[in-house]
Amino acid sequence: MTDPRPFQLTRAGVLLAPAPGFRREAGGVLNPTVYQVHGRTLMMYRAVDSIPENFSRLALAELRWEGDRLVATRLDSLALEPSEPYELLSPGPGGGCEDPRVTAIGDELYLCYTGYGGDNAPRIALARSRDGIRWERMGLARFTMHVAVGQAIDFNQVDNKDAMLFPQLIGGRYAMLHRPMFRGEIKEQYQPRQSIWISFSKDMIHWEDHQVVAEPEAQWECLKLGGGTQPVWTPEGWLMVYHGVEGERDSDPNRRYSAGAMVLDLEAPWRVVYRSPEPILTPDAAEEREGVVNNVVFPTGLWRGEDGKFLVAYGMADWCIGWARMN
Repeated sequence: MTDPRPFQLTRAGVLLAPAPGFRREAGGVLNPTVYQVHGRTLMMYRAVDSIPENFSRLALAELRWEGDRLVATRLDSLALEPSEPYELLSPGPGGGCEDPRVTAIGDELYLCYTGYGGDNAPRIALARSRDGIRWERMGLARFTMHVAVGQAIDFNQVDNKDAMLFPQLIGGRYAMLHRPMFRGEIKEQYQPRQSIWISFSKDMIHWEDHQVVAEPEAQWECLKLGGGTQPVWTPEGWLMVYHGVEGERDSDPNRRYSAGAMVLDLEAPWRVVYRSPEPILTPDAAEEREGVVNNVVFPTGLWRGEDGKFLVAYGMADWCIGWARMN
């Protein structure tokens, strides 16, 4: 790719905002995944309640075109409501099913999401569906030990988020991107800044062969980076839109979440073919600058529109959902 900016995003506006008086969304709607099933385009998103604080469910909406405008209509049913030990805080109240990513593999849809509960939170959980409405839990992802810096690292004891699956097998195995959040000595000695990893599985529950895919490089992602949208096949490689964070620390009130494009090798997706030298979307709109968490664009949905071109859905300041066209 000789063009230094082969991917660009043009924001198209707010797609969904919390409904007035709707308690289930009183804390915001954010970080959606978009998938197509049986001729419908569905969006699953994180709906945050205020009682208990930050209690998150996975809600559903259907996307339709009205002229050149994309419109989201809420569905009556929920995809998931916290009910399992790994989704509920103990002692309660609180917990959540958060930040979904849906991928079609064969005739089924698979969901990766963050379970925020139990003794260790957050953790990666999975579910599956055939119609995109009713979802069957598969449980927590289980990881083999990873040997690094002269010691074994148990990923099952490491906070982890931003998981998403590839839509086909890689070398006969399922492949998943994720963002482990190391702490303490491992963080200091091995990987001080959060990065994108890949792991592989034969059954989608037990994961092995953990490898680093991408670590922070540019200034706009200097604090940390992580996966965003589920990988989509293109002739050049697996395309995804990811997030990078610029700032001194997580508690920095001036930190900024921006979006970039990344292309991974089709046969060896731990190899980066291309990544954005500069962000393709930054928090410049009013809805992105001020919200529950200021200065955030958080891409999580990538799909093809009716004209075959890519569209992106993203969280805006952890309060509402925006959409953009990829040029």
